[in-house]
Amino acid sequence: MKNRLKALAALLTVTAIFSSCSILPESIVDAITGASLTFSQDGNSLFHQTDQVKLTPGELTVKGEVKGPGKVNLRKFYKREVVIKESLFDRETGIQFTGAYRYSGYSLFDLLHGYNLEKENSDLFRPQIDAYIVIENRTGDKVVFSWSEIFHTVNPHQILIATEMAPIIPYRQEVDYPTGDKWRVVSAGDLFAFRTLDDPVKITVHSFNKREYLIDRDIETLYSDSVRFYIEENHMHTITPQFDFSKNLTYNSTFYRMGMGHHHTDHFTGPPLSFLLQDVTDPYDPVLNRSALVCFASVDGYRAIYSYSELFNRTDQTAPILAIAPNEKDGGFFRNFHPVDFYADRSVKALQELFVFQP
Repeated sequence: MKNRLKALAALLTVTAIFSSCSILPESIVDAITGASLTFSQDGNSLFHQTDQVKLTPGELTVKGEVKGPGKVNLRKFYKREVVIKESLFDRETGIQFTGAYRYSGYSLFDLLHGYNLEKENSDLFRPQIDAYIVIENRTGDKVVFSWSEIFHTVNPHQILIATEMAPIIPYRQEVDYPTGDKWRVVSAGDLFAFRTLDDPVKITVHSFNKREYLIDRDIETLYSDSVRFYIEENHMHTITPQFDFSKNLTYNSTFYRMGMGHHHTDHFTGPPLSFLLQDVTDPYDPVLNRSALVCFASVDGYRAIYSYSELFNRTDQTAPILAIAPNEKDGGFFRNFHPVDFYADRSVKALQELFVFQP
């Protein structure tokens, strides 16, 4: 009996030590790939031939329109992994390549999952598709992401707050890709790294409140004869049915809504948004890609938010389109369609306005 009591006491002591001391890891590493966990540099993965560099983490706070805002407890989360060919772009100097990297860290999908959205405008517009986040670092620099590119995309977990990075090196040439020293926001879906942000400290969640769009569900014929394009309050351009449609794209579609599930729509056809706006905005503008969002609004007040970068600065180079409605009396003339959305809810019928803004 005494031996059993001694064993039990020893077990409780060990448990207490593990529960309270620094032996506990900062977080649990998720088993994304066997290569990540075995740290073998003689395997097949060309992404895992170099050692990771640890980036100094900080403290992160979530604020804004969420339930239970406050400091993020990082020990609750697994880590994930992305690979990025990192570069910037300038119209005068072209592409400036920085390096190729493997990043591991915390997915924004995971970090924000438990902070339930409580939109300030929910009494007027309940869907979550007009929400967005602003991430700020210690020096006040900011980057933006739409709520939907985090939670409603076909390819989640591509936006990380990275705590480790490793260069991805070619095997026939010596390179020296620089590594950082502080944790950073990285977006693997971006073609150019405009939204990389070192030393993030705060995520603020917002719902759209920059313009008023009257909700009117009783419109008999849902139709708009043109789409106005604004940058802030400046009217830059109007897209009409008389526009040049020689560049039309067609996307086959499985249309699936958040609330009602599958809706039979075979395909969408229309011109790329970048083609329609080529004379009035730069798809690779560094400021807009870093900190601008675009509100797509219908004549009935329905609206959806995209980040500028998820529309134009995509590593998969998939182009959103303004689809031409086959029946003008049912949501014509245009509706936006982006094939990277898992849910169809951001496809706005009877599109009347595109409004670019910076929070």
